[in-house]
This record gives sequence, structure tokens and C-alpha cells, in this order.
Amino acid sequence: MNDIYNELHFDNRIIPTFKNREKSFWDVFLKNTKKHPSDIAVTDDQNKISYQEMFDLVSKLSNYFQKLKLIKKDRICVLFENSWPLIVYILAGLKNGIIVVPLNPRSSKIENKLIINDCGASYIFSDKKLKNNLPTLDKLQSVSKILFFDEFELHKHEILPSKKENIIDEEDTAFILYTSGTTGKPKGAMIANLNIIHSCIHFKTHFKLTNEDNCILVVPASHVTGLIAHIMTILYAGGTLILMKSFNVKDFLNLAEKEKLSYLIMVPAMYNLCIHRENLSKYNLSNWRIGCFGGAPMPLGTIKKLKELLPNLMLVNAYGSTETCSPATLMPLEYNEKLIASVGKPVSTGKILVMNENSQEVNVGEIGEFWISGPMVIPGYWKDIKKSSEEFINGYWKSGDIGYKDENDFFFILDRKKDVINRGGYKIYSSEIENLISLSGLVIEVAIIPYKDPILGEKIHAVVLSEKGNQILAQLKRICLENLSEYKQPDYWSFITNELPKNKNGKVLKSLLIEEMKDKF
Repeated sequence: MNDIYNELHFDNRIIPTFKNREKSFWDVFLKNTKKHPSDIAVTDDQNKISYQEMFDLVSKLSNYFQKLKLIKKDRICVLFENSWPLIVYILAGLKNGIIVVPLNPRSSKIENKLIINDCGASYIFSDKKLKNNLPTLDKLQSVSKILFFDEFELHKHEILPSKKENIIDEEDTAFILYTSGTTGKPKGAMIANLNIIHSCIHFKTHFKLTNEDNCILVVPASHVTGLIAHIMTILYAGGTLILMKSFNVKDFLNLAEKEKLSYLIMVPAMYNLCIHRENLSKYNLSNWRIGCFGGAPMPLGTIKKLKELLPNLMLVNAYGSTETCSPATLMPLEYNEKLIASVGKPVSTGKILVMNENSQEVNVGEIGEFWISGPMVIPGYWKDIKKSSEEFINGYWKSGDIGYKDENDFFFILDRKKDVINRGGYKIYSSEIENLISLSGLVIEVAIIPYKDPILGEKIHAVVLSEKGNQILAQLKRICLENLSEYKQPDYWSFITNELPKNKNGKVLKSLLIEEMKDKF
């Protein structure tokens, strides 16, 4: 180990960690409050809350937690849209060692019931507007009470010295984030303070974030990108978190100009919509310097257009998941356009192996599954020993993502293991075709899905969202013919006018798309 890193026994792993790190996120927030008490921590519409004001609100809520007899390692569920009360509950949980389980405002009563009962929450704290998203108390196994947020009630509590300061260990679980559960029961990813701190350091160091940075949260705070890459990261840097309840291009750009946005993460489709639906030259976005993206390749045409309109903006690809507490790879800030389909290199404390089906590492350039290790990788799933033992092997998490790395250690994702198309015995990686079509700059979104065939088993179906509709079909076919093998050519093309179906966290729901398109041809 060098001067920056040392080794730590975490769970059943030995991992490299940053030597100079805080042991809990609350320590970080306390330090930033003392350093810049009057700086704005959170902006929510007309509400601008300073670090000191946020600290005071958290202190009041902490005293309320004590009255409710909540203790370290108890679980609470919180149900809010992107709003300042949610940030108070998150920070109060971190201060007291209480495990916060965020619920998604778009989730149904049934989905929320599964999560609440699985985590064994003692209390639910919610915005009253979202009460219809919650099951009744008699349907819940361990919940003492559902408490709806009241700003006046919160302000009534005094700021008193805590009866006993909780000692937070860096291996203590801070959050349980439930996976989307599109293919079965959701899994509760246990995120420790150690995971959060390392992810924040990776983002802050890579993007050179400071207390001068402003970040807009437009993705759900209940998802790892919203919670870690936005809320935790910008508060770690001492910057300002700006909240939006939903993404609307014009509202987003007006807010970005008004609040001097400098950093955020969005999916490529959001950047595309900004270009297609508004004239960016009408807005002063000169402060916007980091535009991170993930989940799909950024079309080359979009990158060129954004560079032309926003010369100060650096577009940076990232790859991660709930299990890696957000970033597993980050693209260097300066990169060659030939690497645009790459997700970058592993974060500085991370390691990725590319493994075959016999759990053996493959050679450079060969295709396999990504196994990921590092201090940002979670220890496992809440109360699910079976799934934890299946997916976490010898200190690595088996991601289920298929891809390869090149000779310079740049990683490329081809597909999810379960989404590989089998066309007459040939394996088709949908991402390879999606990348090619996206990079043409002719489309807003594209998904490659299988279409059942009695002879070949599966054929290739391209579903495309483009403002020009099927007028670009001939161009897209030519691009595929010039760049792909014969067996990788899409057999069917569909042009749609609405966005591709996505889950609550913005991922394309290919299973739903397959069902919608099954009888089209």
C-alpha cells in the first residue's frame, strides 16, 4: 500500500481504503457546518437552507427520535418526493445510527408493503400527499406508527444536548436501498458508512468538487444515483443541493441558469431532450462544468452539439449500481472520441475482473461477466443470506453485466447477462447494436430486444424513438450493414413516438417492451 491507501478487513474481505477518511458521513456534515455555517446546503423552490439551519433541523429531529425511543440500528422508512424534509430525515438517521430505508414516491402500496415488512421498520415518516402510496397499519408487521411530516411540529422541538451520543462505526449500515425488483422480490442492499465515504471521495476527487459547486437532483432520491451521487456527494463537498421533483426540460434549464448549476448526473436521453426541445443558446449555463451520464452510451452527435453550445461542459461516462454504492468506473475527464462507448476505468480503490462461466478470468479483449471489488461494494443483502452468498464471491460482487476491457484498462459493457439474445446459436449483445445506433446521432433512444422465432429461437428487434420517425430507417440500416456482422443485423424495426418504458429509477424495462411488441409482426 502507498501513502494514500491502506488495507481494511471489511466483512469477509481485505480491501484497499483511503487512509485519510472520515468514519461516518455525519462527521463530514458536522465539519462542513463548522467550516461554512452560512453557506446554502439545500435549495428547494423558495426555501434556501444553510448548513447551520440544516444542522439545527437535524438536531431537533434527533431529539424527536429519542422521544420515540428509536435507537441505533432501528429501521425507519421515509416517503417523500425530492424535498428538504427528506434531507433532514436522512441526515438525522446518519447522526443517530438509525438505518434509513427510502421509499420511492412512484411505488405502489403493494411494493411499499413488501419493503416495509422486509426491513422491519419501526416507524414510517411520510409526506401527507403520498399517504395513498402506503398500506394501512394493520397490513404492516413491525411499524408502531405512520407519522406524516408537519413543518410546524418539527420546529417546535428544542435543540437539546443528546442524552447519549451514538458512536457510529464505519461498517455500520446507514441505508437499505431496495433494488427495483422487476424480476422478483426486491433485494435490500445494505449500504455502510464506509461505502458512502469512499463513493463520495471518488466523485469529489475525480470531478474536483468544492463548496462552490451546485448540483441539481432530478432523479429519485430513493435510487443510488440520487442518494449517493447527488445528495451525499455534494454535501460531502460542502456544496449546494438543488431539488427538482420531476424532470421538465424548460424548468430544468431555467433552474440550472438561476442556480448556476455546475455538476449533476443524468441519463443520455435527458441530455438529448434538452437539445431537441429547447434552444440551449438562450440560457446562461456557463457554470455547468460536469455533466456525468450513465446507463446508456451518449450519442456522438449529442456530445458534439453539447460541446458546441456549452464549451465549458465536460461530459463524463460512469458505471455503477446499488451494490457498488454508485460508481464502479469513471471515464477520465479527457478522453478520445473513439472511447465514447467505454464506461471508463475502475475507481481508484476498485478492481474489476472479467470472468467466464467457469469463474476464471479471461484475457484482455475477451468477453465475460464483471466481478467488482473495493470499499464501495456493499457487504450484502438485508436478511438474505442465500442471495448474498450467490452474488458475493471471494470478496467480489458478480454484477451480471457482460463486457470486456481493452489493453489500456478501459471497460466496455455489452449487455446484461439475462438480456443476451440467442439467434440460432449466435449470442447477440444488445448494447453493441444500441451503441452503434445511438452514436449515429439520429435517434433520441433505442432498445434492442429479442423477438421470438420458431426457427431461430430469437430474432433481433430494434425499437427506436426519433423525431424523424421511420424516415431515418434506410440510414440506420446502412450504418448497421457497414459496421455489424450479418447475424447481428436487426430483423425488425419499430419507430415509437413516446419514450421507452422505464422503471422508477430510469432503467429501460425491456421485459415490458418485449411484452408490448410480441405480436407486432
